[in-house]
Amino acid sequence: MNRHNKRHTARDIKKELRAIYAPRDGKLPDLTRISHRKRSATTQFLIKIILILAVLSVVAWSGFFFLTNGLFDEQETLDVKIETEKNVRSGEETSFTVRYENTGRVPIASLNLKLNLPASFHIASSIPDPTSETQWLIGSLTPGSDGAIIVKGVFLSEVPSVQKIQTLFTYKPANFNSDFQKIENKSIEIKTSAIEMKMTGPEKALAGDSVTYVLNLTNTGKQSVFNLRVLPNLPADFTISSSKPEMKKDEPFWEIATLEPGKLMEISFTGAFTSTASGELSVVTKVGFMDEENFYEQTKTEVKTDVLGGAVSFHLIINGSDKDQTIETGESLRGSIDYKNPGTESVEGVKFTLEIKSEKSIPIDWEKANLSDGKLTGSIVVWDKNVNKEFSKIKPGKEGVIDFTLPIVGSLSSNQSDQFTIALSMNVEKIGSVASTHTIDATPIVVSVNSNVKLTSEARYFSEDGTPFGSGPLPPRVGETTTYRIFWTLNNSLHELENVEVSTILPQDVSWKENSAKDIGTLIFNSTTRQVRWQISKLPIEIKNAQAWFDVSITPKSQDVGKFVKLSNQTTLEAIDSITKTEMNSSLPVLTTELSNDEFANGKGIVSK
Repeated sequence: MNRHNKRHTARDIKKELRAIYAPRDGKLPDLTRISHRKRSATTQFLIKIILILAVLSVVAWSGFFFLTNGLFDEQETLDVKIETEKNVRSGEETSFTVRYENTGRVPIASLNLKLNLPASFHIASSIPDPTSETQWLIGSLTPGSDGAIIVKGVFLSEVPSVQKIQTLFTYKPANFNSDFQKIENKSIEIKTSAIEMKMTGPEKALAGDSVTYVLNLTNTGKQSVFNLRVLPNLPADFTISSSKPEMKKDEPFWEIATLEPGKLMEISFTGAFTSTASGELSVVTKVGFMDEENFYEQTKTEVKTDVLGGAVSFHLIINGSDKDQTIETGESLRGSIDYKNPGTESVEGVKFTLEIKSEKSIPIDWEKANLSDGKLTGSIVVWDKNVNKEFSKIKPGKEGVIDFTLPIVGSLSSNQSDQFTIALSMNVEKIGSVASTHTIDATPIVVSVNSNVKLTSEARYFSEDGTPFGSGPLPPRVGETTTYRIFWTLNNSLHELENVEVSTILPQDVSWKENSAKDIGTLIFNSTTRQVRWQISKLPIEIKNAQAWFDVSITPKSQDVGKFVKLSNQTTLEAIDSITKTEMNSSLPVLTTELSNDEFANGKGIVSK
């Protein structure tokens, strides 16, 4: 019979329960009631602590929301406004008022104001006086109380511009230990200025004729203005011959220390349009306030003049350009004067005068100069009818060119100038049947001489006195290592140099030895690119000579027998002249084991077995 189908009697069930639950004494427990074990005292204590902390947290957060929402969101404690005048003009005194009020129900125990003003605003006075510079310690403020701070001053700002005033209030309510802040900003548009300027000048002009422009400057404000600067922005083809007040040579502007209210000041300047000027040209002048080195433009004025060509059109060209330029010592300036009579009348008595101007001696080697038969007197060259018979009368449509060469000396002495101006003028005695001396200038060209920096590069095994720099066999032998020293030397004595970099790339078979030195800057080797770089951020004029050196080695192979081994590739120099701002570049050929400059190693550079 299957045991799963056997019936269990009550006696059997009781016997099984006794076997499971009965302890050793054989008594069955009362299963009709369930009881749990009592918790320990530690557990109960922890539960109580957690409940207390939860209650305190609820109370704290409730207080925070009550204070912040109830005290501050319901009604702001401090109300701030900035009131300014409607029309604020640069250069004219203005005022603004900062108003504040305690709109809350709690007194303010301490109230401080920090006023942030634009740099172009200059405070004249304030009511009340500040505690220090732009800060006011106001103190306590009862509910419903208010106050105001009035500031007077002048904006010396660019026109047009937008200036911003910012107030920063720091305060502490009487029922708080923490500080609060209130920030208010106000933007002020400055569209006009107390300074007005007008200019008059000719509507038409002939190239070479003297013309005058007149400026009328007026202070329309109620107070005096100070530190004004008038800047002329003239066409490149216009040169000033005189001005009133006189303009300083090295300062192409007019300074006005004080301009009284309602006063009109006149400035005039006279000059001429050069031979290259033509068409409608704009003469512009600006006036502004100077605040240290900052120029704040107030207004500008413009006159357009239609420039008509002269009797003879001509141009001065130096090294292919009519613009200012730079040149290296030892090089030559190649110039040309092209001329043409575009009119219908013959022009008689033409004379071209080329003048080289400088405060010091001119660095031109006049003995080697080619002046195309021009007559040289000092630093002035003249071409006239005595030199060229054609200049006696240039017929309509006739044209020609005068070529000349001006060599620059190889090195400048202390009394020679590193900058000079080449000026050309043309004189005419008669146009057609009208006899009248007429002078026209070309646009001057300023030539600046670049610094005379020179780089030398050489490899050596021995010093000049025979002390060995290198090591290993000489001549180099197959399979054996020979070490050489490479020297880079910079010579410079004219201008300070910036961003100087000397570099080369070592061939794959040349090893960099961790032995190097330099007088200035940094000398580094990049093992990935195999580039050696000597970098100098600034080479002062006081350092006439600077040197760097590093050691390299070679281990010749059989295929090198009977040859010189290359030690470095081409060496390049890059630098910027701090005066002319010209980027200077030069390069030197590869270095080999030939060592032609090393008298003790010369002839010992070919690899042997």
